[in-house]
Amino acid sequence: MALYVRSSIQSSVWTYSADNRTYELHWVRVGSTFIAALYHPPVPKYNQNDLLDYIEACVEELSRDFPTAPIVIAGDLNQLPDHDIVERTGPTHIVHQPTRGVNILDRILISDPQLYSNVRVVASVVKSDHKAIVLYADKLQCPQLKKTALQRTFRLITPTQHAMFLQHITVTEENNLQLFNNSSQSWSDTQTEFDSFYKTALSLLNQFYPERTITVTSPDPQFITPEIKAKLRRKNRLIICMLVELRKLERWLNA
Repeated sequence: MALYVRSSIQSSVWTYSADNRTYELHWVRVGSTFIAALYHPPVPKYNQNDLLDYIEACVEELSRDFPTAPIVIAGDLNQLPDHDIVERTGPTHIVHQPTRGVNILDRILISDPQLYSNVRVVASVVKSDHKAIVLYADKLQCPQLKKTALQRTFRLITPTQHAMFLQHITVTEENNLQLFNNSSQSWSDTQTEFDSFYKTALSLLNQFYPERTITVTSPDPQFITPEIKAKLRRKNRLIICMLVELRKLERWLNA
């Protein structure tokens, strides 16, 4: 069990004075709020009442040391009954939609019912049969960000381009070597020779690995580079072509 907190938000780990690593319960103080990430497995190695006693003791210590701090308990609780936690610690259960199949396994309990006024159960962005829970207060409603597009330049690199470049450079190297052996020119001007080399190298780069442009939008994840997006677009085009050919074949078979 883990909690991810954005680096721009002040946070710190809080540890119960009688910490017990038997239970998968992790506390983090985020601003003035204490958030607990809890995982209760379907077949635990501990007694369920012992876990409830432990949660109750943690909440009592927090309430004593930080009497005004809001407390949030969230996680995959599986078969752990909500009413047992509510009876012992007094939080309010705010998730009322199924999070896995028809079951509400992922739950959030808060000490202040006014802390979050908007709760959404949405499809997870990662591969999981559990849904994600998004909650926020009215004053922190998610802004509707305008989609922006940016033209990015990149050089496509393929094995075919490599082969063509190597074939060309082999012939060019033999011609240049013969020219060098027959030349009596003095190679004293380093800057001129470097400029000539740079011009030739750049010409070869543009000839065999020409620059291309592609549009990258703000919703694209950071790991989607221009090269990756170009390959994804090529994959989509090939899929469309394959579907078109399959439909042609289907019409021909049905004729």
